[in-house]
Amino acid sequence: MPASFEVTTSDSSSQGGIMADQKNTGAGERLLSEFPPPSLDAWKEEVIRLLKGAPFEKKMLTATYEGITLQPMYTAEDTKDLPFQDNLPGEWPYLRGTEALGKRLNGWLIAQELPFATPKDFNEALKYDLERGQNAVCLLLDRAGYQGLDADQAETETVGRGGTSISAFEDAVQALDGIDPAIPIMVVGGAGTVPASALVVAALKAKGVDLTKANLTIGNDPLGFLAANGQLPMNLEEAFDGLASMTNWALTAAPLAKTLVACGFPYYESGANAVQQLAFTLSSSVATLRAMEARGISVENAASSMAIRLKVGGHFFMEIAKFRAMRVLWAQVVRACGASDQAAKICLQAKNGRLNKTQFDPHVNMLRATTEAFAAIVGGVDSLHIDAYDEVLGGQPSDLGRRVARNTQVTLREESKLDHVVDLAGGSWAVETLTHQLITAAWKLFQEVEALGGLQKALETGFVQKAIGEVATARRKAVTMRTDVIVGTNQYPNSLEAEPEIKKIDHSAVKKMQGSKASVARTGQAKSKDFAALVDSAPKSTLGEISQALGRSGSIKVEPLVAFRTAECFENLRKAMIKNRKGKTDVFLANLGPVGAYMPRLDFTRGFFQVGGFTVEDKNWFKTAEDAAKAAVASGAPIIVAVGLDDTYVEQVPVLAKAIKAAGSKTMLVAGLLKEQADAFKAAGVDDFVHVKSDVHTVLSGLAKGLGVSI
Repeated sequence: MPASFEVTTSDSSSQGGIMADQKNTGAGERLLSEFPPPSLDAWKEEVIRLLKGAPFEKKMLTATYEGITLQPMYTAEDTKDLPFQDNLPGEWPYLRGTEALGKRLNGWLIAQELPFATPKDFNEALKYDLERGQNAVCLLLDRAGYQGLDADQAETETVGRGGTSISAFEDAVQALDGIDPAIPIMVVGGAGTVPASALVVAALKAKGVDLTKANLTIGNDPLGFLAANGQLPMNLEEAFDGLASMTNWALTAAPLAKTLVACGFPYYESGANAVQQLAFTLSSSVATLRAMEARGISVENAASSMAIRLKVGGHFFMEIAKFRAMRVLWAQVVRACGASDQAAKICLQAKNGRLNKTQFDPHVNMLRATTEAFAAIVGGVDSLHIDAYDEVLGGQPSDLGRRVARNTQVTLREESKLDHVVDLAGGSWAVETLTHQLITAAWKLFQEVEALGGLQKALETGFVQKAIGEVATARRKAVTMRTDVIVGTNQYPNSLEAEPEIKKIDHSAVKKMQGSKASVARTGQAKSKDFAALVDSAPKSTLGEISQALGRSGSIKVEPLVAFRTAECFENLRKAMIKNRKGKTDVFLANLGPVGAYMPRLDFTRGFFQVGGFTVEDKNWFKTAEDAAKAAVASGAPIIVAVGLDDTYVEQVPVLAKAIKAAGSKTMLVAGLLKEQADAFKAAGVDDFVHVKSDVHTVLSGLAKGLGVSI
């Protein structure tokens, strides 16, 4: 509070607490002056004292995958020279949001995807969810539709996989049956988006919807599709031709529609850091602007027709800063291209990612999704999808999973009132600093991509793949070394948990049902590349026919980005152990001396093996190495681990190891790393040591193979 602040009252005769506070202002200031604020240096000195010799830089500074070092504390000094700090919401470059009122009037769109295989099931689920808090339609095509193929043209396993099978006009009508036309509609379908959008628009016209008032997002990102899949089913020129035709149609027929999309999903899911996601997505958006301008669409109109889609991950503050940074980066690009500041207001659509999701202990995904939703909303997204906790298991999400995912957003809106505050993170020294660092680093990487000739060239030369691959490798290593914790998977596992049941869809049945509708609807009437003409022919055309009309002459090939989940390596190991070793004791912990003296080491050792699905026997402790050896041999466990205090190890481990090796071919390990005794221990029969610096997955995989388990 400034020293000059005064509280006044319109009633000069008032003698209440307000006047009393005015009279005591001077005394309060004198009191505060006796306690000068501590300096940052003084705080650091106290921290160093409390660390008791541990290095400040190691304990208090946090390195991120973005190459940014997080400080333990931020102050006003960190932001005093940063640009745009005095800007208000609604002011270019929209650091604090594109609207002066933020989400006060309309909130963000709760746009839950419903990956139900058939239009009928999708429609039933959609109606149910719209009555319970969802306020947008997100029609996600299946893998067949993503390639622009009808159900009867596609491979069986792709039909109904990951989304809804939409092959014919009848499918689009059924999917949207009974849905209020005022509700925003998004079509997400990769290379099949434009054909599917023609079917959807035709279905809306058949219902008498006024398209000039329709809130639609019907664009796609050809370069993003190329990055994710390695090849487009058409060439890039044909892909951009289709988007240009749809955009020209929408400028007059559906002026509220977003017909162009830049999608950062492939980069996130393959392990990219936030800087890479921002830079490559921005490069994709610029490539689309150029392609549209080459086809006669002004930058003003193209930019106004653009939406950007980003995944949101688990690094809470980084994710908040990422969305704020994206608005600024886009605004800078659009102004540099000569378009208006109004066109520089980007529509940000978000979806939480699967990089950190798990099949074991899947209920933890609810907690991950909550923080991710919170981060996206604080970052100012315009629409948001949150995965059901069990979607990672494949197939359709459960009713409970859908309900929790949907209500996560509803709760943040209705109970937490997150739509009541404009720029929730505004003024946070940490977030403002992090936002600026992301903007600076992403702009630099964006310029590197542009210098290569744009995103297409960067993909063709492998620049993008190499850059992301390096980060992905670092992520995998951090997980296997457990410097990055995945709760319930590489740390704190539930040892009693059974192998997760992977949900399956009868793709053959879906293909038979959907394929028959496609074969009946196929008439050959879709021949024009003009989007308006395609909409007119859509009632008697299929998605595949419209795709053919738009062009499918083949495309360049690039090395595809590989989506993965960081938990997969541990999950695969654990599944293999459960399948091959069920009911058998794998590890015997030879606890030397009273357990209470070394409980942390015992807990560590138990967890070390349980994350890999090894069954551990650890109930007894032994006074002598001889007693421990007898019990270990009697247990039948092929792996014996000595657990105790370092001082105890010196005398007892050599005795234990010799006894174990004399009893047969068993693996002898020691919990902890005693460098000075390592050679002597190995000479006595110790095979290896397990400790906090072990590559847990590598160690456990080797032990599993020794047990004859194929991973």
